[in-house]
Amino acid sequence: MTDFDPADTAGQSPPVLWSLGLLHGELRARHGLSLHDYLVLGTLSEAEGRPVPVTHLTAFLRESGTRMSYLLKNLQAAGLIERNRRGRDRRTVEVTLTEAGRVRFADAERTAHMRLRLHVVL
Repeated sequence: MTDFDPADTAGQSPPVLWSLGLLHGELRARHGLSLHDYLVLGTLSEAEGRPVPVTHLTAFLRESGTRMSYLLKNLQAAGLIERNRRGRDRRTVEVTLTEAGRVRFADAERTAHMRLRLHVVL
């Protein structure tokens, strides 16, 4: 990856777009996460162990149910989340972060903070 030179902006991506692209690449390379994966894990981390309905994640990321299902399937296969149907209302699917997910998110969060400190030009 190359660093962004704010002095050379003619015809290039805006600094925030560039920074997000670099962050996405860094998350992929270091942690095996997409930017969407990182956002899902972060939302679950903020829930502090409480289950989060899939509909909340879908609304937050403004994704379709199909796309969210795909994202969650991959995170579950990696052992980073658990999906369960709510006890009394079996129609509602809830997601929780596993211990492996907490660790992966904490590592990714450090990477994100480092990457954004280096590249966000406001």
